[in-house]
Amino acid sequence: MGTVHFTTPQGQQVAVPVKPGNTIMEAAIAHEVPGIEAQCYGAGICGTCHVYAEGPLQADLPPVSQWERDMLGNLELARGESRLACQIRFEDALDGVAFRVPERQDAMS
Repeated sequence: MGTVHFTTPQGQQVAVPVKPGNTIMEAAIAHEVPGIEAQCYGAGICGTCHVYAEGPLQADLPPVSQWERDMLGNLELARGESRLACQIRFEDALDGVAFRVPERQDAMS
């Protein structure tokens, strides 16, 4: 078991326990992290689990696939550190990883 840290758009810090193998999105939804909507339940087609990777562990995240990059390209608030939380499986090496939730989620159309 590890911990993922989220910062909400309002600046609230939320620490969430997560089991290896679960996605960052699954952990956020299970613990009702404000701002993570996950309208497609992890299928990676809506963009409403969009987060910004932060801190030193962001370099340890799995690389962004071309498919994820294309999906992020459809989001108005996407930037260089953007990720879809449903595409990141937690592993022990990511214990303590941090993400910022965007000010709003904009579903891909």
